[in-house]
Amino acid sequence: MLAAVENNNRLPCLQVAFDGGLHVFLSGKAKRESKRLNDEARLAEQLGTSRIPVREALTTLQAEGVVTYTPRIGHAVARFNPAEFAQIYLMRRLLETELLATVDLPRVDVSRLISLNDQLEQLDAAAPGALPERKRLNHEFHFHLFGLSPHGVIRAEVERLWNMSEFYRSLYAYEPDAQPRIVAEHRAIIAAIESGSRPRVLDELDRHRSGAEAVVLRRLGPFTAGVR
Repeated sequence: MLAAVENNNRLPCLQVAFDGGLHVFLSGKAKRESKRLNDEARLAEQLGTSRIPVREALTTLQAEGVVTYTPRIGHAVARFNPAEFAQIYLMRRLLETELLATVDLPRVDVSRLISLNDQLEQLDAAAPGALPERKRLNHEFHFHLFGLSPHGVIRAEVERLWNMSEFYRSLYAYEPDAQPRIVAEHRAIIAAIESGSRPRVLDELDRHRSGAEAVVLRRLGPFTAGVR
């Protein structure tokens, strides 16, 4: 959920349209089901809401850089070349580091992080709906940490960057060893938090983030040197 919607106390129907529309586009479902990605009526019917909140949700998604709009063609997931994707991750690294620099580590609910990671480990990767659930658990794990920072504006920007890159991060999710690797890296982050060492926490998060970035960039191909 993007902060632009969350922080403005949108009506429930708009929240449904926004969250549902985000999932539809990032999962590729809209492209499979309709050649007209701007068919508001079709999307509204699929999400069980009216066209007005769907239209507003699409406008917000476009403003956030998650989708693009082409006249007479419709909306589509925003596409990035390898250099642009690397820049998104550079911004994530800088902003997430700033968030964690202001988190009081003793306030972190370690038991919650362990529970989320256990749920992730027990997830059957081949089961229907496993990928969205894996994304949800991973998101909740990280944003529990980010949510403890007082920097709400920075946190909202990090949320936007996560959503912008969600479609591409799915490439990493389909790697055969992605799930056990994520679980192991989460455990290393938890251990770092328990140690009380902020540099260690930042190192583990950098390692975790860089792993996904490297896989996606490898899939996308070469990019211009010097952007990182």
